[in-house]
Amino acid sequence: MAKIELTDKHIKARKVVSRTDVTDTKETGLLIRIYPSGKKTFAFRLRGLDGVIQSVIIGHYGDISLAEARTAAADLRRRLKSGENITAAAQKSANALAAALQAEVPTLQMIIDEYEILKSTSRKTWQRTANDKGSEARRRIECVFYQHLSTRVTEISLEDFAHSMATYVPRSGSGTANGQVSRARSYLMTMFDWVASRNKFNKVGLGRRDTLDVVDLRQTYDLAVGDHSILGERDRALDHFELSRIMPLLVYPAPVELRMKTPPQLDLRPASLKFLLLTAARRSELVAMKWCHCRETDGIWHKPYVKTISGPPKKQNLPLSDAAIALLRGLPNFATRQDNDLVFPNAEGRGLDNWQRITGAVQRESQTTNWHRHDLRRTAATIMKLLHV
Repeated sequence: MAKIELTDKHIKARKVVSRTDVTDTKETGLLIRIYPSGKKTFAFRLRGLDGVIQSVIIGHYGDISLAEARTAAADLRRRLKSGENITAAAQKSANALAAALQAEVPTLQMIIDEYEILKSTSRKTWQRTANDKGSEARRRIECVFYQHLSTRVTEISLEDFAHSMATYVPRSGSGTANGQVSRARSYLMTMFDWVASRNKFNKVGLGRRDTLDVVDLRQTYDLAVGDHSILGERDRALDHFELSRIMPLLVYPAPVELRMKTPPQLDLRPASLKFLLLTAARRSELVAMKWCHCRETDGIWHKPYVKTISGPPKKQNLPLSDAAIALLRGLPNFATRQDNDLVFPNAEGRGLDNWQRITGAVQRESQTTNWHRHDLRRTAATIMKLLHV
């Protein structure tokens, strides 16, 4: 077990291939558990007066700070030295909290917390992200329905939810939010089915132990209905004139004329857009791509999670073209790659972001309009069809 004085810089940068405990030398008993997924959890572990090691989970890094974890560890050490069984006390507190959640009508936020814990082991959308900022489903629901998070779930009406969806404005302040609202509605609808033990949760034991009379969001209007860009009816593909203007900008280092805040040597977004065009991949697949997924000597990209139109996700081995392989070998992190490193990280080593900004810059400099990142996937499909692939 490594022992260092923990710092925020070290915690944020540390990556592991298997679960690793790092002990803090500044606060006795405090440690942080770092997982390959990126999840980082503070814990306390120390030998009590009876010689038995006791341990308590303090909380996730990001939900609580390093300073707060040290304060909590100091209090746990004081209680341990006074003879208290802190492990038993923590378990009793957790049981009491669970009983309280079941005994009273919980808020929407409490239900989200409860459901995320339940589904995080089986549903990718409910797994906490690499930077431990909450699952995809949690973030969507909290973003769209933030006005109701502190309200008891049985007191939120269909009209309340419908109003939140109809008036939601994306944080960027521009563009349509129909897709995000629709996903938030879908995640919440399934969660409420579990709360009420209905539909696919109607068999005894599948739903929540204590069911609650919550609304059925199927009775609200899905804003994605009629939105052609969401329904897949959009047929935009870039022609060869547009591609001739765009392709010179999709390189590494990022062209200086794009005028991005990220230094060109650290900005992989232009090259990643070219990779999307070369592979017809989805943006989410590219963001999650790790070097262990890339068998460039065999010309294969192994995708462990591929979205399907119907049915569960599947795995896929995607053949890579010579151009795609050459692009990967030209990335600055290729020579120093580790299996669990992202292929296309941002400047901080996390998943690429600010896609709208880079897309807008490419459109501006190429003097092209009315296309977005998914149209690169559609363009690739169009070209392959013309080539009878």
